[in-house]
Amino acid sequence: MAAHNDDGKTLARITGELDKNFIVEAGAGTGKTYALVSRVVALVKAGNPMGGIVAITFTEAAAAELSERIRSRMEQLLDAGNSANESDALYPLVGDERANIERALGEIDQAAIQTIHSFAAQLLQERPLEAGLPPGWSPMDEIEGAERFADRWDRWRERALGADAPVELQDALRALLRLRQGAGKWREVAAAFSGDDRLRDAGVLDKADLAALADSALGELTALADLCVDTSDKLYGQLEGAIQTLEAAVEAAGSVSGVATALAEGEADGRKVDFSGGVGTQRNWSVAPREVRAQFREAGQAFQNGVRMAALSELLRDLQREFAVEYEAERKADGVAGFQDMLAWARDLVRDNEDARGYFQGKYSRILIDEFQDTDPLQAEIAFYLAAAEGAPIGRAEWDELPLVAGKLFIVGDPKQSIYRFRRADIGVTELVTDSGELEPLEIVNNRRSQAAVVD
Repeated sequence: MAAHNDDGKTLARITGELDKNFIVEAGAGTGKTYALVSRVVALVKAGNPMGGIVAITFTEAAAAELSERIRSRMEQLLDAGNSANESDALYPLVGDERANIERALGEIDQAAIQTIHSFAAQLLQERPLEAGLPPGWSPMDEIEGAERFADRWDRWRERALGADAPVELQDALRALLRLRQGAGKWREVAAAFSGDDRLRDAGVLDKADLAALADSALGELTALADLCVDTSDKLYGQLEGAIQTLEAAVEAAGSVSGVATALAEGEADGRKVDFSGGVGTQRNWSVAPREVRAQFREAGQAFQNGVRMAALSELLRDLQREFAVEYEAERKADGVAGFQDMLAWARDLVRDNEDARGYFQGKYSRILIDEFQDTDPLQAEIAFYLAAAEGAPIGRAEWDELPLVAGKLFIVGDPKQSIYRFRRADIGVTELVTDSGELEPLEIVNNRRSQAAVVD
């Protein structure tokens, strides 16, 4: 980010240039929240109603503290007799600014100063039908969510293990049981997938690298074949046959599941699959033929096992993706939402529904986000869609390429303090937002919290 060594000038820009979008990097103790509070109060002074301001932070406690700090700052500005107020960057008050602040103090409870989950819930509660939810839908707490998942999983498992289940599913179960993993591992994967909106896209899961598996096996077999000094040898012929069969199987099938099927049937592209290795003659090899034969069998077995396991993994992941998608649809139809659901469904609402986006864009004139380094990508999307300029595309688009309304979005964070990876926080989102070119980067560098010895 562009460095601004004079933090006072940076703060002056934050409070004075209200028609610009900023992303501010501020380290620990430098005043991230102070900068955001200053921006909110500057907006109020300029006549922006509190009801049109969205201020998002990470936890309920932080949201309550942020609201109180905004209230306290405005009250202090109104106290002209307090000498400390006169040194405030937002002082003195002129013209209608006092009246604007007084009005804002009376309206502060109307402001959306909250967590991203609370804000997402608010969007969905105002426009449930457009979001595909029944009126009166409700969020789930962790206990209710765990109970509902357990019930849904049991029903899915009964169906998956029933007599009408696909043959490949039964084969997968038998393979899992042989590995002593059973359906319990399926449940763990399903729980991890549950609520992940990215799984709606069938292509989101990577396919196994068949080429890498084949190249490894072919490399080993070719290296063994190179040890032969007389290519009329029977063992050499079997090696060459295995190489050709493997190449043909990979080319014909094109996927690990296809190769696994060919191997299971004992024939690939019309050729018999044989990695057993035959008898070789000592004089035809630079090493003992028995060593070649043993490594031949090992390489063939390793390739077959790798392909089968990769095919099984793909099948299981696809089944779990289907479960996750079905379970999400059921939650929406039943009118219940987990924390991640609220983010995903609110994002869908402002991304895909033109009327809803227009309504919320008109309602919320300014959006400010604190602790952005710990943001879920969905939070950034919601912010960008709400701050998007008129004419921005509706539906799936590269959200970080949307043109924004001037001055509507303000972000504060510190990439060095990103700690919530387990909650889908993604430091790469900060880079996307910065690289979008829609927010000017600023930096606050001076630590005001720690003593000089600690800073040094």
